[in-house]
Amino acid sequence: MAVSQVKKGDVIAKKYELDSLLGQGPAGQTWAARALSTQKKVVVKILNVETTETAPVQAMFDRIRAVKADTLPAMLDVGIHGDHPYVVQEYSDGESLRQLMDQYAKEQRFFSLQEAAAIVVKVLEAADAAHRAGLIHRHIKPTNVLVQSRAVGPGQSKTVRSVVLTGLGLAEMLPASAFGDIQERGDHRYMGPELESPITGGGPQTDVYSCGVLLYELLTGQTPRGTYLSPSQIREDLPAGVDDIVDLALASNPEDRFPTARDMINAIQRSFQEDAPAESGVSRRLIVTIAAATLVLLAIMTAALYTNDPLAAAKKSDETVRAQLVKTNPLPDEATMREKLVGHADMTYIPAGTFLRGRLNAESQNVAKATEPLAQVTKTKAYYIDRLEWPNVKGEHPVVNVTLSVASDMCASAGKRLCSSEEWERACKGPESKVYTYGDTYNDTACGGDTSVDADKDGKSDRTAGSLEKCVSGWGVFDMSGGVREWTSSPDPSQARFRQVKGGKTGDPESGSRCAYADSRNPELTDRTIGFRCCIDADAAVVVPAPAPADGAAAPDGAAAATGATPDAAGATPAAPGAPAGAPPAAPSTAPAHP
Repeated sequence: MAVSQVKKGDVIAKKYELDSLLGQGPAGQTWAARALSTQKKVVVKILNVETTETAPVQAMFDRIRAVKADTLPAMLDVGIHGDHPYVVQEYSDGESLRQLMDQYAKEQRFFSLQEAAAIVVKVLEAADAAHRAGLIHRHIKPTNVLVQSRAVGPGQSKTVRSVVLTGLGLAEMLPASAFGDIQERGDHRYMGPELESPITGGGPQTDVYSCGVLLYELLTGQTPRGTYLSPSQIREDLPAGVDDIVDLALASNPEDRFPTARDMINAIQRSFQEDAPAESGVSRRLIVTIAAATLVLLAIMTAALYTNDPLAAAKKSDETVRAQLVKTNPLPDEATMREKLVGHADMTYIPAGTFLRGRLNAESQNVAKATEPLAQVTKTKAYYIDRLEWPNVKGEHPVVNVTLSVASDMCASAGKRLCSSEEWERACKGPESKVYTYGDTYNDTACGGDTSVDADKDGKSDRTAGSLEKCVSGWGVFDMSGGVREWTSSPDPSQARFRQVKGGKTGDPESGSRCAYADSRNPELTDRTIGFRCCIDADAAVVVPAPAPADGAAAPDGAAAATGATPDAAGATPAAPGAPAGAPPAAPSTAPAHP
């Protein structure tokens, strides 16, 4: 009998009558049930594995039952129903932390720092008790945390919550195949990156990582992904000190995290304190301070962990995230690339996938401003992008001195559109999310140094497109960390009327030619340093050669001659990503191996 065939009213082992399904996932089903002998409410977990052997399940049950903690449910029974193991535990009133999080999101409010810290400390206490008994949870997530809230105090103005962590030991009772859909369900976001499987590997620091994710999500409403923004960058009401605790818990290397759950508890308890009650009739107000002793402790720990080299630690963090992105975004093979480029000979195809958008950790130590958002894993749909600036012809002078609307119209005349800032940046960074189009270290010769270029009287740049063979990204797109700056269709985050310009910063090429750098400009104004290139959605119709602009169309002098040109003067098809212009088309080369 499959677990899915179990239904309400079934009696398990002649002892427990199933009442209501509480949840189901890769581990199996969880039911609220009634113990027939006592009529008490219990929880029955029916595991998603077939077996007739009770010994392994009984052994794990005994180990879990030996762990005593108020934040862990008491284990009551274990057995086999049909051919599925089941375990019975005491029933805890309340809702899952996921339900509570969803309710807060619906009401558009954040957990206070005090609320978040209180919940996470309780989960850590449960994990600590398990660790001292030699058990690792490995699967701490919001649906495995039960929260009971009750109002107390004068006028019931204060909320007190009890927290119970469920699921301890269940992963070890199951085969790896039972967790096959963890990626799709999103549960992997709470699992330490060192886990190859949810049932193998890991140590106390693995559960510390999961609790770090919970703390981050409670404070920000989102899980940390890739090179994430610190909590205080997302919420202005949070002290910067909370970032230290989150960063230590979420270190990619387990050895760089808090050594134990108890260490993380101590750091939280020493770091946050509640101020005295406010005036009568007013709710107590949370004022968070970072204790000086804790700051000293964190400074010492950070120095020890990173060997007094914060830049090396930042680079290590970036490398870990980028290596993971390379693994999860396989490049198209040669045959696929050739097929995709049919009808788009002047463009490069970039498949749907993710990249690191924004400044990397290491950049903040160099030339990037601290006010720039830290990189986050960002997903784009598949799209095509011009290999060169308009008119997209190798050896031609890019068109500049155009307004946003003129640039948009000229792309439309070719059956294309302006690229978004995200599309532009992904094309610039290449498959490995590099800092510059050509690598991570600034090279003043690769793309010609200063990105400020003059326009001649015909409204064109004084340098030719594709003339520098090193100025090409891993996707095979030229002149993105040098040459002219380029309009994008994306509005400026702080000034919706303005549009983002990518590709350069006059007078400051080391900072401004980074792929992450963005400026904003009034779309109605022209600039001798600003041009554009075009994109197409991957599912758009095949592009036909563009006609010349109609008489009277708004375009700078000399632009009409470029309209509808082929990718280079000889009519060559585009090269593979990373290959020099004019090379035969081919698939992108496989990215270098990463640790």
